[in-house]
Amino acid sequence: MPELPGLDGRKMSKSYGNAIALGMTADETATVIKRARTDSERTIAYDPENRPEVAGLLSTAAIVLSRTPEDIAAEIGSAGAGALKEFTIEAVNEFLREHRARRAALTYADAATALREGNARAQSIAQSTLDEVRAVMGMLY
Repeated sequence: MPELPGLDGRKMSKSYGNAIALGMTADETATVIKRARTDSERTIAYDPENRPEVAGLLSTAAIVLSRTPEDIAAEIGSAGAGALKEFTIEAVNEFLREHRARRAALTYADAATALREGNARAQSIAQSTLDEVRAVMGMLY
């Protein structure tokens, strides 16, 4: 997908306040989705031009479920915006469940080790590149 839509149908952005951060808990994700704007029409339909907020929620659910927004809209039908939000919450939280479990298993020691190893590898590559540049320039001392 070239551009991930936000919960309001615009592009997803922290500055717009329409994003779901990967670091959010399941409850935080639910809160953000529940606060998403919708409209007063009871029947859920995918119409990005006229109903961008509903389309944003449908797109979010569609992306994580590998389905089309139209298919999800047809499934929800006249159940309303509350059902759409609950559907989207469940879909997003299920999609992020494994990510959250892996993230919870990481410790600060794991992060520190990864940083140290990455730093050592970067220094080795940089030193090799500098040696090569110095050799080409005839600056070996």
